[in-house]
Amino acid sequence: MIVKELSKSNNVLKMEALLRRTPNDYFRYEEMKEDLRKRLAGYNGERAISYYLDYLPDKDYFIFHDMRFPSGNHYFQIDYLVLSPHLALILECKNFYGTLFLEDSFNQLIRTANDKEEGFHNPLAQARWHQQQLSTFFSSHGYSQIPIDYLVAFSSPSTILKTNSRDPSILKKIVHGYNLLERLTEIERVYKNEVMDMKSMRKLSKLLLKSHVPGDQDILQKYGVAKSEVITGVQCPNCKALGMIRVRRKWFCEKCECYDSDAHIDAVKDYFFLLNSTISNKQFREFTHLTSVDMASKLLMRMNLPSSGANKGRVYHPH
Repeated sequence: MIVKELSKSNNVLKMEALLRRTPNDYFRYEEMKEDLRKRLAGYNGERAISYYLDYLPDKDYFIFHDMRFPSGNHYFQIDYLVLSPHLALILECKNFYGTLFLEDSFNQLIRTANDKEEGFHNPLAQARWHQQQLSTFFSSHGYSQIPIDYLVAFSSPSTILKTNSRDPSILKKIVHGYNLLERLTEIERVYKNEVMDMKSMRKLSKLLLKSHVPGDQDILQKYGVAKSEVITGVQCPNCKALGMIRVRRKWFCEKCECYDSDAHIDAVKDYFFLLNSTISNKQFREFTHLTSVDMASKLLMRMNLPSSGANKGRVYHPH
């Protein structure tokens, strides 16, 4: 059963919005593009792994994507958490191309691709850290009886995996996506005791969802973009140009002559991602370049956004 579905994180959505509304000549624009590329590669790797997880029987497994839990003054994030009656399994997903070498002496991952060598954190160490953090979280909520295991899953079947480790157990912790279900079956044979019934699993699921804290990075601050530098206007869904105008109850793009009824919806989402957690009629007009107060009010009302306040003091909130 998919309890928390696969979706792009808030921080990825914020970065996409920022790139849409930052001038191409901004001095950190290429850095922003590269950071987004890496985040999307991670998301696409998780999406590839989700294909295999979909084959797990709903009645036996509860699956959570992208969970982020508090740990003291910090947080720890898990790509996938899989609950069964026998254990909790952490899946650390990696989407790498080339040849990967897990170097044991210095505890790092070395990638060789396009005649270039790069070093990364050892994903096994990362997964073990998450295992420790989740164990502490479970214990603090009365679930210390649940064993926790982990796997590092590589989504691309073309990725070549190598290691110099003499520890055979390490090889059992690394898996290609296409072998994930087979490895999970092997793990279930190890954890034979049932530690949760269906009622307990549902109760724990509610706790996990309640404890999840989505990432909420101030993306403008990270890249030094002032609010005044954010490009306003409604983006054309066809040619992606910003600055559509309102003509005959529709948005019109003067560049490609495309009409669209709802192009302002994405503009409001961008506003929430980048500028503020609420939007007023005046702010909506300024951001979309509308002049009519009545038209702005009608468009905002049609979006069925939660609101607070009244009359000129009314503001709208994201869903």
